[in-house]
Amino acid sequence: MYKYNEFSDYGYNFILDFKHEDIPLSEVFYNPSLEKVLIIDKKEIFSTKFSYKRYCQMQNELMNKYKRVYRFIEDDSDILKFLKASLEEGNEYSLKKTYNREDNSLDPTPIEADFEMIFEETYGREALNYLLREYSFITYEGNTAYIDYALFKKDGSWVAIEENGVSYHHPFIISAKNYRKILKKQNSVIENNGIVFRWDTDSIKNAGKIADELKEFIGDINNYIYQYRLKSTRGFQLYEHQGNYLKDLEKGRQSGKKAALVVLPTGTGKTVVALEDLSRRGKNNDSFSFMVIVPTLDLVMQWGTEISKYPELINKSEVITYAGAARKYFTEDAKKYDYIIVDEAHHAVAPVLKKTINHYQPDFLLGLTATDKRLDARKLESVFNEYEEKINLKEAIEKGLLSQIRAYRLETNIDLSEVRFNGKDYINADLEKRVRVASRNELIADVVNEYFNQKLSGKSGLIFCVNVDHAKEMAALLKKKGISAESVDGTDKKRFEKIVKYMKKEVQFLCTCSLLNEGWDAPHTSVIVMARPTMSKVLYTQQLGRGTRNYPGKEALYIIDVVDSYGAQGQISNRPWSVHSLLEIQEYRKFRDMIKRDMDSWEEIAILDTTHEEILKLQPYDLFTFEKDYGDYLSAEQLARELFISTETLMDWYRKKKLIADLELPMGKKKLLFFNPERLSLIREEKGLKLHNEETIVADFWDYVSEGSYTFSYKILFILSFLETVDSTGDADIKLLMEDYRNFYLQRIAEGKPADRVNSPYNNKEYLMDERTVIQSILKNSFEKFERKKFMYYSKDLSKISLHHRIWDDLINNNGMDKLKKLMKNDLDNYYSQL
Repeated sequence: MYKYNEFSDYGYNFILDFKHEDIPLSEVFYNPSLEKVLIIDKKEIFSTKFSYKRYCQMQNELMNKYKRVYRFIEDDSDILKFLKASLEEGNEYSLKKTYNREDNSLDPTPIEADFEMIFEETYGREALNYLLREYSFITYEGNTAYIDYALFKKDGSWVAIEENGVSYHHPFIISAKNYRKILKKQNSVIENNGIVFRWDTDSIKNAGKIADELKEFIGDINNYIYQYRLKSTRGFQLYEHQGNYLKDLEKGRQSGKKAALVVLPTGTGKTVVALEDLSRRGKNNDSFSFMVIVPTLDLVMQWGTEISKYPELINKSEVITYAGAARKYFTEDAKKYDYIIVDEAHHAVAPVLKKTINHYQPDFLLGLTATDKRLDARKLESVFNEYEEKINLKEAIEKGLLSQIRAYRLETNIDLSEVRFNGKDYINADLEKRVRVASRNELIADVVNEYFNQKLSGKSGLIFCVNVDHAKEMAALLKKKGISAESVDGTDKKRFEKIVKYMKKEVQFLCTCSLLNEGWDAPHTSVIVMARPTMSKVLYTQQLGRGTRNYPGKEALYIIDVVDSYGAQGQISNRPWSVHSLLEIQEYRKFRDMIKRDMDSWEEIAILDTTHEEILKLQPYDLFTFEKDYGDYLSAEQLARELFISTETLMDWYRKKKLIADLELPMGKKKLLFFNPERLSLIREEKGLKLHNEETIVADFWDYVSEGSYTFSYKILFILSFLETVDSTGDADIKLLMEDYRNFYLQRIAEGKPADRVNSPYNNKEYLMDERTVIQSILKNSFEKFERKKFMYYSKDLSKISLHHRIWDDLINNNGMDKLKKLMKNDLDNYYSQL
């Protein structure tokens, strides 16, 4: 065990500790010259029940303040490595077989789904395209690890976000061995110029609080790199035969090939082939640059020695291990190198290495291996033939990188104008009532049968439904019509068996609610039916993406958008996403090519018999397809957050016509309001609002509670009851708070004293005995004043009132708790002395 008092020898000084009921759990040290923080967890952390939420809060605060925050268990041998220099000591990438969570991830977990909704509401409709889910990277020990979400900043740093279920992460619950793995992964992110934020299950249920923490910890989303990418192909050639490799490589390049895999037995000159090819391209080209990626440090030295024998290549190369390349690729321009060589290329399907290779777009990519067969039988062609390109869907179709799309708009008489909207998408319960009707399902099945069973038989497809039961109903209907179909969902024990049958074309259609949204690739998919209306662009794009890949013999992807009836206002309707709105195409022609290209064939169009279809002009705008005009507008919730007021206050201004929205869109019985962000300063001025932000909120809180003017005693008692019942994380159970709150008034009544002023309902004992009424009174008369200023939040799901994390930090670390109690008790005495 390392002695804490020796940390000072390395410039680390004690700054604070983390305790539970006076039991020390962690100690925190800071090195100002290195700007690094070291958290040392004591062994008591495994034997003490404490709040995991507070654990996450403390760490997030430190991560946000210091950026380079490392964490170890007190007996960890890695502490000394860390203190002396770095955790990385040349560890190489472990190439053992691992489950690839990126490629095989399907639906988000419930906690991830809640987080994604909050993230999208905080940062806007395109926000999720900045997140990479199930992001793989290499730990300092050389192992593959995964982060729930990653965001990459334009300055080369990145943010890792972990959504933690307590039972899988709390050190009191899990073993020391598993907890150490969590810390190793976290420290590896820091070593890789990253930062880690954690939120637990309960915290995610408090959406308002998480939104404010995101805005502070993550900051401006425009500082991050937009991650929406599509797979492109570079042209690939496999050379397994004995022959003139140099001649064949050049011939392949002349025919458009940009990648090759050379398979030669060990000791037969793979390195010489590569260097001779490099020499020819590097001669008389001072700007030529290349990178060699190898699995071990020994091979780095060997390649360096061999390259030194070619004067024309000296100072033009970078030789790096798989691990080294994986730790820096996302900071580099995809076209930085003219030529890249991957040695021992049979490892290229390893998750992190595959992602690294896919990132780069050199003029030529060469793989070298003694065998193109891996133990898991995965093919290397897909790795060397693909790269990630920041290109939108429409451009990718135009270039032929993705399949042509043909659409059919299936109109129904189902009225969805009253379906509610939760800020992100339609409410599923409402959709289920409207959409799961026999006539609509029958209509969908008839269209699928007519076009893809009778006319174009054998086409494979997916039908996206509202929920599991809807998927089962659709599969049963298709079977009745003689179409091979199955439903799949996350609880279906046979789902993988059904998916395999679909991949083998033994099942023609799979019906699902969301299982196949992402992380699953079936390029032979030629039909997608959107039987579930969605307002989420991300969801619609993911579902569409299941069928956009090119495939031999695949003439086009056929999209059936089920078009129900919706409300409308002017030229903007609240229709859900469709392929026409996604591609910004305003003319509809049944099953005709949506993108004009010379490369297409049209044999299937003739079979579908659509030659006499009339062109239908669609409305110029569908809801959420107006980004060009309104993409940066603020919703009511976003504007309220910017003004540091409650949404209810803002809506009250709107109802009283004290605030006019720049855009109003009907959504069932509600209206969605949008505001031009350029009006922010003017609205503040008109309403007499100061500029508030995370830096001013603590001072704002103290200014507010120090005013000393009270119409009733409610606010004083609310604060005192909150402080009496608050837990270590800044949360108070609403029922416990209510009991403490009303007991004060009941005690006064029992003593024959007035509970409050004459017109207060609290003078009525029966009123106070109604728990539900008192809770409603607290939320309306006391809490609302603090919520309006974003000092507090209420989670109905948790039945808890939470204090803003910065204010709570001030109360527990700066003697603020005692100061606030004293202030409120003085105000209470003064109030009743004047009553």
